[in-house]
Amino acid sequence: MGKAAGKDKAILMAAFAKMDSVALAVALGSILGLLMFVLTAVLLIQGAAPGVEVGPHLALFNIYLPGYEVSWPGAFLGAAYFWVLGAIAGFILATLWNMTHHLFVAAIVVRAIWWDMMAD
Repeated sequence: MGKAAGKDKAILMAAFAKMDSVALAVALGSILGLLMFVLTAVLLIQGAAPGVEVGPHLALFNIYLPGYEVSWPGAFLGAAYFWVLGAIAGFILATLWNMTHHLFVAAIVVRAIWWDMMAD
């Protein structure tokens, strides 16, 4: 590999730094878990008119999250479910981000090497 290709690779690697998959998983999981807890808590604090169910739309998450209901224990269970879902989504997102950037940098390096070979 020529000096130009090595310099190009160093610049590209600095520009496309690797995303930490675990950090994004924890961050996204925490945000989504907290969001679900707050949404449930706001509905519980607000309350509903007598004889009316509290948060019927949010209660539909029970279809996908077994055991979830609009209650204080349900707020914690929903937060745990959403933390796990957010962590999985964050890990997959960061992994795909890193993979696409790695492939892009590899393509640029191969092109630079090919360009150097053609210039000689």
